[in-house]
Amino acid sequence: MFTRFPGGSAKAGSPGQTTLLKLLAGDFAPRVAALWPEPHTPFLAAPAVRRHLVCLAIALGRDLSALGEALLGARLRVAIRLVMDDAPSGLERALARAGETAWDADAYRALIRLLDRGPPAKVLRHAQSLDADLVRRLAGLPEPMEPAAAVAAALTPEGVIVLREAYDALSLRDGPAAAEAAAAGWARAPSAKAMFERVRDDLTPEPMAPPHPGTARLTPLATKAAMKDAARRYGNCLKDRGSDAATGWAAFYEWQGRPGAVVAITRDHVFGWRMDEARTFRNAAVPPDVRDDILSDLSLMGVHVGRSGWSLDRLLRDDVGRGYRYWPVEEDVAEAFGDD
Repeated sequence: MFTRFPGGSAKAGSPGQTTLLKLLAGDFAPRVAALWPEPHTPFLAAPAVRRHLVCLAIALGRDLSALGEALLGARLRVAIRLVMDDAPSGLERALARAGETAWDADAYRALIRLLDRGPPAKVLRHAQSLDADLVRRLAGLPEPMEPAAAVAAALTPEGVIVLREAYDALSLRDGPAAAEAAAAGWARAPSAKAMFERVRDDLTPEPMAPPHPGTARLTPLATKAAMKDAARRYGNCLKDRGSDAATGWAAFYEWQGRPGAVVAITRDHVFGWRMDEARTFRNAAVPPDVRDDILSDLSLMGVHVGRSGWSLDRLLRDDVGRGYRYWPVEEDVAEAFGDD
């Protein structure tokens, strides 16, 4: 049973801590209750900015018993200086917009760090209201990305975590200097969407060398820039296939005849390199009268055209042609050229 106390509070959980105190002071409730026993009136009746200042003092390891009364009663600027001699500019305004309930200690300490740094401090100064999640998001940015604090403020907490993972992965693969240079570029992106596109691009290495230099009519798309340019010209998703090219699982060529087409060849465990697909503009099917020319050049390159080793494996059944449908090789070839 809950025991009623003056002012409508109720004792719940830890002795000497009312429900309202636990709501407003959060993790700091035991320390607050030790200085202002229930019903905790001096603390609960204080403005939210004063309550935040008390919690900040605890988070910074200050002696609350020596400062408590001054934190609630002295002029606010004086009280802030009692907590921090070198309090960063904007701390008073930040605490005044920090909501009604206490943050956790890490968020308060992150706020102090961010208010001492230019771009994050600017975001915090201009925010209509502040919350611990915003502070944690800004604090989670890689340091070279601090100029992008305004963009990061629009991200979810999970988005910041993924961004940090990408930064750490790039640092592990290419070294800290390369990661810092890349992150500085991410910070200049005009939007969160554009920023993540840059991150993906930097995480994707250049394609491995194509297995064949191509022919006069079938030329390799041997760089990320060439693949992105072809994706733009053909209106397809080729720019999203960079990881396939980077790992050497696939290689991409452009058919220079009319109409133009993008041809993808992939590694095959039976046939070596095999034509996976060919598409013209906006992924339209390759016209029948062009297919023989493409097949001729692929043959010169030693690229297999036909059933994949995987498809062949699927057909190796004792009920093929009986309970399991057999399809001719021509169907696989037609599908590769875009026929439904």
